[in-house]
This record gives sequence, structure tokens and C-alpha cells, in this order.
Amino acid sequence: MTDSIRPDTVKRIRKKRDSLLLRQMLSMGLSMLTAEIVSMLYPVDQSFWIALTTFCVCLYISTPLTALRRTAHRILGSIYGVIIAGIACLCFPETAGLLTFLVLFSGLTLWSRAFMSLYWLFVSFMTASVIMLLALLMRHTSLTPDYLITERVAFTILGAAISLIISSLVMPATERLDMLRTYRHYLTMFYLEYRICVFRLTETGRNDSGINPRDIFKSSRTYQEKLPVWRYALLFNVFIYRSFVRFLHRIHKMRLMNRVLLTSISTLPPEALPDPETKELLSHNRTETKKVILSLIRLNRDAASSHLARLAEINSLLEKRLLGQKGVSATIMLTLRELESDLSHLAGGAVQMYLTYKNGSRD
Repeated sequence: MTDSIRPDTVKRIRKKRDSLLLRQMLSMGLSMLTAEIVSMLYPVDQSFWIALTTFCVCLYISTPLTALRRTAHRILGSIYGVIIAGIACLCFPETAGLLTFLVLFSGLTLWSRAFMSLYWLFVSFMTASVIMLLALLMRHTSLTPDYLITERVAFTILGAAISLIISSLVMPATERLDMLRTYRHYLTMFYLEYRICVFRLTETGRNDSGINPRDIFKSSRTYQEKLPVWRYALLFNVFIYRSFVRFLHRIHKMRLMNRVLLTSISTLPPEALPDPETKELLSHNRTETKKVILSLIRLNRDAASSHLARLAEINSLLEKRLLGQKGVSATIMLTLRELESDLSHLAGGAVQMYLTYKNGSRD
């Protein structure tokens, strides 16, 4: 059955990817065409800033909100860049001074690329570098405020606005679905890793792969890259945005706790392995945890609360048996209880209620 489903899944993913690529190409083409027409209608020496800004903003755009974010950062960075370059040009108009600041701003431009979420910082130093370069080429002419403001800031705003308007008309708005997919993805990742821990306790002959902390940290970067765009999607709902941040940090912590649980299990002596009744309780624990996760994924808070109550009863029985067993580390039971508490917070959290309100309950 898996082999028959997999080609369809791959085909659907490729179709979605190709559709997005076509929209990006259309957005870039229409934006650049509009920018070139505007540049020709207003032919001044520095009108190339319109098309250049439009091109830079259009890069890596997948939704209208990514365009909005890049537009805001582009305008803010351009203003900062004009200010610092203008001060440098006016205070050090000699060639040596201009060359010094050109090298300095160029180096800072490369350095700022390390901060992917601070696109405005990169734009600031890049703008300053370009202005210093143009100032060197135009050092025999006066660097007027009209050049610095009208022909840089105004044209940057115009080029960014063109890109934003076109992308809003062409690109699909997928942030809400992206939030839901991310929410479900990390819940699933947590359960798959938690299942490894329980199987390690209940099935001694099973050879599951371990839980690598590097993979967990690498996975966390994915949601960290999404947060800047989500900030714009929830611009007027800061509470929900902060709730999303807390949720992602919590699920990341829960996955690290799985690693702690697995390490504690791996260090158990042979005589401390659970007896058949304890194994059965652990199996019930895994089953109820799975039901809680599935209920959260389906946005069914009532079902999640019901399964959490059952999970709490199972953990109470487990606590009596594990803590009374010689050689068993208390860390195992404490971790199970902490994970139960975290699941309870997720079920009653603002993110669950927000996604349920936006997407409805999934049976």
C-alpha cells in the first residue's frame, strides 16, 4: 500500500512546487516590467534604483507576507544606509575617506549576511557601500540631498511598493496553513521520538535508532526561520504570535526530554528492567499519548482532554510501580510526568484554540 501511495504523494508535491515556481516567475516578470516602465516614464540618472529594488524584493518571495516583510526591511535598511553613508560623505569628502568607508561598509555587508532574520541590517550596509562607491565615481560633483533622498530613498520605496503590489495579486497566501502544518509536524516528530523511548523499555530485543540532539537542534532552525514571516501574519494579534513562539519552544524542549528519557533508559541495569505488568502500563501510556497527539493534530481539544485524563491515571499507576522498583532511576518517571504536563499545556493553550477557530475541528 505504501508503494502505491508514494508516487501520488511525490506527484502532488512536485505539482505544488511547480505551481509556486510559476507564480514566482510571473510575479518577478510583471514586477520587473512595471518597474522598467516607471523608470522610462521618469528618466533621471539614478532611476535604476526602481528596477534594482524591485528585483531584490522579488527574490525568495513565496507569499504576499514575505514580500511585505522584505519591503519593510528594504525601506528601513535603505533609510539607515542613506543616513550613515550621507554622514560619512559629508564629514570625509576626500578620496581616502571615501575609500576607507567603502571597505568598511563592504565588510559589514558580508558580515550582516550571517543574520538572516535581520535583512534590514544587510540592506543598510549594502546601501551605504553602493553610495560610497557612487560617491567615489562622482567625487568631482556635489553630493546633494536630492541625490541621497529623492534618487535613493524615494526610488527604493517605489520599487518595493511595485513588488509588494504585484506579489499580493499573484502569490498565494499560505501562512495560516503553514502554521497548521508546522504545528502538526512537530507534534508528530515528538511522538515518533517518544515511541522509541517506550519501545526501548518494553521491547528489549528491539533495535530502534536513537535520538540525536543535533537532529533536534537542526530541526528547530526550520521553525525559527518561519517566525519572522509569522510575525507579519499575526501583526495585529501579538498574543497569538507569542503563543506560537512558546509552543514551538515547548515542543522543542519536549523532544530534548525524549533524549533525556532515552539516556536514562539506556543506563538501566539488567535487573531493573520492567516486569510484564509495568510493560503493559508503559504500552498503555504510549497508546494514550498517541491518542492525545492525534487529537491535538485533529484540533479536537475535548478528545485530547479525555485522553489526558486517562494518561494521568496510567502514569499514577506507573509511578507506584517504577519508583518502588530497585535500580530504576527517578528521572524516568519525572520525565514522563513532565511530558504529561506539557501535553496538558498544549491541549489548553492559545495556539490550539486559535488553530481550531481558524481551521475548525478535524475528525
